[in-house]
Amino acid sequence: MAAAIAIIVEVGGGMGLILGFKVRWATLTLTLVVFTLAATLIFHNCWAIPEAQKMRQQLLFNKNIAVIGGLLTVAAWGAGAFSMDGKRSR
Repeated sequence: MAAAIAIIVEVGGGMGLILGFKVRWATLTLTLVVFTLAATLIFHNCWAIPEAQKMRQQLLFNKNIAVIGGLLTVAAWGAGAFSMDGKRSR
């Protein structure tokens, strides 16, 4: 069940971002942000693993934090003029 929910969130949210459809709604409801943060904390816990595996997990942890920052930037500024949302507002 969790895998099905993850697929829906990732594919649906990703397609919404690519197409520029309801971008602020998707990110302001924080579905993608919360999902990415939860996955980061659960699967990339670089503080609780052996030193030999730490570098890779820390890299993936930092990447996901950067993705969250990008999602929050899109939530703040919107999808842009060439998105579906931008064309509807004209």
